[in-house]
Amino acid sequence: AVQEGERTLLDNSMILFCSSMLTGAHDNTQLPVLLFGRAGGQMKTGRVLDYLKSDNRKMSSLYLSLMSKMGLHLDEFGDSSQPLSDI
Repeated sequence: AVQEGERTLLDNSMILFCSSMLTGAHDNTQLPVLLFGRAGGQMKTGRVLDYLKSDNRKMSSLYLSLMSKMGLHLDEFGDSSQPLSDI
């Protein structure tokens, strides 16, 4: 692990890996999304979160959550005004 101060580089990072389509048929109903890192201790790791049946299942809600973790607090982003609470 690469040390960065008292933590590792991954502890201080937030990495988002996602796809805008699930299949070659442009299916966007179940998008694979992976988050890595602890964002300086703000993110819990080692979890699987399922938003498939959530009314707030929007990528823009995820982006609002991640921006908040980085200190950017917006009232809305894209078509969302509510961040994902579990992130």
